[in-house]
Amino acid sequence: MTEVTPDGTRILKLDATVYRLTSVKKAAYKYGGLFHILIKQYGNDIEVQLKPKDDLKSPDAVIGDFCNEVLDQELREAISEQTAGVSELLLAQAFSKTSLIDSDLENEEYDSQDAGTPRV
Repeated sequence: MTEVTPDGTRILKLDATVYRLTSVKKAAYKYGGLFHILIKQYGNDIEVQLKPKDDLKSPDAVIGDFCNEVLDQELREAISEQTAGVSELLLAQAFSKTSLIDSDLENEEYDSQDAGTPRV
């Protein structure tokens, strides 16, 4: 739900139990060229004030895009949390002077016709 103030500022209220503040901030950064943005948090409520810059023709349509961006950023945060272990392992492997996985498996040759079955 969006409220409009007399000066044209759109006030968007988001549930902090659904969206992280960092996701809202990332979306705000992306839309900073279109709006002057103020973010406040009150307990489980995040209030986003979006004041359109002078050259923005249809702010209400862009508010919908902003909401989609908040959702996109939230999903990116969730996926990042879920895959953190894999990412850390890949980074550690990339910067390690020794292998972090079984070196015997790492050096075996694979036959593409056998769908990845090691040749002995």
